[in-house]
This record gives sequence, structure tokens and C-alpha cells, in this order.
Amino acid sequence: MRLENLYIIYGVVIMLQTQEMITNLSELGLNKYESKVYLTLVTEGVSTAKNLSDITAIPYGKVYEIINSLASKGFVMILPTKPMKCRAISPKEAIINVRKKQQEKLEKFEKMILKDLEPLFAKTKAFTEPKNSFWVVKGRSNINKHLEAMIDKAKKQLCIFTSKNGLKRIGFFKELLEMADKKKVKILIGGPIERDNIEDVQSLGFCDIKHIKNVPCHLFSIDGDECMLVEPIPDDDDLVYGRDIAVWITTRAFAKLLEDSFVSSFSNADSIEERLKEIN
Repeated sequence: MRLENLYIIYGVVIMLQTQEMITNLSELGLNKYESKVYLTLVTEGVSTAKNLSDITAIPYGKVYEIINSLASKGFVMILPTKPMKCRAISPKEAIINVRKKQQEKLEKFEKMILKDLEPLFAKTKAFTEPKNSFWVVKGRSNINKHLEAMIDKAKKQLCIFTSKNGLKRIGFFKELLEMADKKKVKILIGGPIERDNIEDVQSLGFCDIKHIKNVPCHLFSIDGDECMLVEPIPDDDDLVYGRDIAVWITTRAFAKLLEDSFVSSFSNADSIEERLKEIN
């Protein structure tokens, strides 16, 4: 390969590297002219404005403006000489300066935004956010997580209306139910008590459990404030797997209506002892 071709290739490589560096410096807040001047100072060392203008082809009068801008951004140090000279701040120190200025800027805007906009947002949210809500929850695993949260925040009363297999799965929440019981939460559980789930039912002896047959779906309600209606798909014994669909309701009037209906059915249902006499 001829020597002049090598020079051409080398020049192209340098140009591409310089262009890439200018792009990177723009991410630190430098414009094209500022990037060129800073790169020149990094390679040339101490330089005058006239020398920088000759190397970068930036108008001489414009170079002074660029030097002052770079100095304010922490990339250049202006030396007290005549004629004026300047030198580049080390890239490592320059990045530290950028980080410091960005942090100061961010903190300033953070204070302003939190002071002026956050109260406005809170006020608007309180005005527009609906107080009464219905959500659809899909999947047995997701529903279980919501039920765990509901049991945990129950304060006075927890009502559970479930199927025969549902009574078996209640043991999944036994630890949380025991904690609720210790908090003096009244726990009412109703569902079909049969021979194949009686042991599961008896393991929850600290709860008030009664036999209610023909349960159409699962109902979980706490304190008359919120409830969840669950359609089990399929209604099997698995604790996690299932394509269940639930409606989570935080409308107090609706939740209270469902809970009152459950309590009414519950009060007329057979106790465990009465049910045992029937199935034995």
C-alpha cells in the first residue's frame, strides 16, 4: 500500500474518532464548537485564543465566548496572562465538575417541583381519583396475594364464603389468620363441610366455621370496607395454579351489602358439630 494512502486512512480514522468524541462530549452539555475547542486544548496544552481559532477554524471573536463558556462549565482554566491563555481541565476532573453541577441543578429543581407542583398534584389527585373502585384480578396466584393483603389489614371482622375445595385451601392462609385472631379479628368461614375436608376445617379451630352448601363462588370480605368475589377456574386443590377470575371491590356500600348477606346466611348455618352428626 502506498504511503499517501496510509496517510489518508489514518486521517479518516482520526476524523471519525474526533467526531465520536464530539458526540460523547455533547452528552455532557457541550455544543459542537465547545467540544472542538476542548479537544484541541487537551491535545495542544496551553493555548491562546488566536491559536485555537487557527486550529479549529472557529472565528477569532467567537473563541473568547467559547472559552468563557467552557470555564463556567468546569472544562477550561483561564490563565492570568497577556495575551490571555487557557488550558484544559483534565477529563476526569471535568466529569466530576459536570456531575457536581448536574446534582446541584437537580436538587434545585427538586426543591422547586416538590414545593410548588407536589401539593398541586395531591390536590388534583384527591379531586379526580374515584373513591369507589372495582378491579379485575386474574390468576389464582395473584388473587392469593390480594387475599393475603386483605387478611393482614382486617381490624374487626373477616368473612370467608368458599367452596368445599376452597375450605381445603384456607390452610394456605392459616398463619395470617392466626395473626388476625390474635388481633381480636372475628373470623367467620362458611362452606360445604364434607368428609374429605373435615380435617382441614378442624385445623382452623380458632375460627368460627359453619356448614353452608351450594356455594356459587368465593367471597372474602373485611370490616365491611372491601371484598373480593372469586370465580375458581378450575376449582381444584392446587394452592397456586388456576385461571381464577376475581372482582376486587372497595366500594363500601357494595362490600357491606355482600358482607351482611353472608352474615345472615352464616347465622342460620349448621355448626361443625352439627354437621359432623349428619355425615357420620
